[in-house]
Amino acid sequence: MTYINEIINFLANKKYVTIFINEDNLRGQMKEAAGKGRTILIIDDEEVIRDGSRQILTRKGYLVDDTGEAAKGLKMALSNSYDLILLDIRMPEGSGMDILKKLKEENNISARIIIITGYGTIPLAVEAMRHGAFNFLTKPYSAVELQEAVSGALKGDAPDDHEKDIPMLIGSSDYIKELKESIRRIAQTDSTVMITGLSGTGKELVARMIHQLSSRSDRAFIPVDCSSLAENLMESELFGHVKGAFSGATESREGRFQMADKGTLFLDEISNINLNIQAKLLRVIQEQEVPRVGKSSPEKVDVRLIAATNKDIRLEIEAGNFREDLFYRLSVVPLDLMKERRADILPIAEYYLNYFQKKHKSKVRCLSEEAKKSLLSYKWPGNVRELKNTIERLCVLSDHEMVNLSDIFYYGQNEGAKAPVVDSSSGRITLVDVEKEHIEKALKHFHFQINKTAEFLGIDRKTLRIKMRNYNIRTEQ
Repeated sequence: MTYINEIINFLANKKYVTIFINEDNLRGQMKEAAGKGRTILIIDDEEVIRDGSRQILTRKGYLVDDTGEAAKGLKMALSNSYDLILLDIRMPEGSGMDILKKLKEENNISARIIIITGYGTIPLAVEAMRHGAFNFLTKPYSAVELQEAVSGALKGDAPDDHEKDIPMLIGSSDYIKELKESIRRIAQTDSTVMITGLSGTGKELVARMIHQLSSRSDRAFIPVDCSSLAENLMESELFGHVKGAFSGATESREGRFQMADKGTLFLDEISNINLNIQAKLLRVIQEQEVPRVGKSSPEKVDVRLIAATNKDIRLEIEAGNFREDLFYRLSVVPLDLMKERRADILPIAEYYLNYFQKKHKSKVRCLSEEAKKSLLSYKWPGNVRELKNTIERLCVLSDHEMVNLSDIFYYGQNEGAKAPVVDSSSGRITLVDVEKEHIEKALKHFHFQINKTAEFLGIDRKTLRIKMRNYNIRTEQ
């Protein structure tokens, strides 16, 4: 009890507050993606502790390195920029306390440190916190205890968190820099946001970044594709209903607004909702109350609303398809993703080349200069999504290290978006030849499984079989 009292007194004097969250009571737990981009180093000589902790954290989306050697752990911590270090206080070949002191002496080490300790070394853990450790875990600890300690240490209220780069927004152009700064500023408020941009420009990605950098990051992010909601069920899907409210309502159900309570609701393609629902949505925004179908009294909700559309809403207003008052309610903070990002094409392509090379164990390692010029000259009507798909196809189908001009095949190209498909070293080649070779490579990669090949090529099975027959491509048994 003496040790426990000492810890309590120490924490009280330092004004630390520890909050334990019951995961079962969290509505819409944070998704695995919330951990993506955050790096963790585990330094512990017990292999079972390292392996168990690594598996738990990796499943949550964190990037985890580990070592059982104290000297190697210190070197890794000093040479890499980690967000968090899990450090055993006692190891056979070195002291965790010595590592902690050396790390804290380095001004460029910003990682938070959680000490791993046994019951008999709790006094050392208290001393470690005096030397700058953020928290400590006592062996044996559960998966929930580990997750709570890690999420608490990585919570976005750290002074240097604001300066960290925003993951997944790839590029170094002035536009990307301005967009990241806008996201940071917007995230600090609770204002309603309207994101505009063509399909494939990353509207949902931007919405998720705003949520993850906001004070609501530990609550639910609920995305809704308004274009996929059946019109007769849209009201129930958004606002919920009570049992017996309509035919088929055999039980009460929460709507997307209730699911997003205390969190963020993302309404994608909002221009697709009808005028009746628009009127009710306007009232929800004004009153912060949700009219559950079949219930006389509305329910209070606390939701941060982010909407998005690929249409020109002002034209929709002129056509009488969208309420002007709702548009102004949604556009408190407008964010336009319409700008061309030509300077970011190659950084994005190289990012996904590295990603899909590892995912598919591809032979591809780099793009030739001709291939780069081709990517830059193409108009990308499908935007980042099409670029990503094109790079994945290259990694799946190319059987050599350098991607050449003849390896690139663009889907959906039109008269205004032609790109060369001719390899200058091999002479003229027709589009038919390119398509046939492309289909053959895909079939071989997926071991002539028609379903998987058709899905990868973006066509149905019947179309694939017709093309195979026309090109005289035989199915291998």
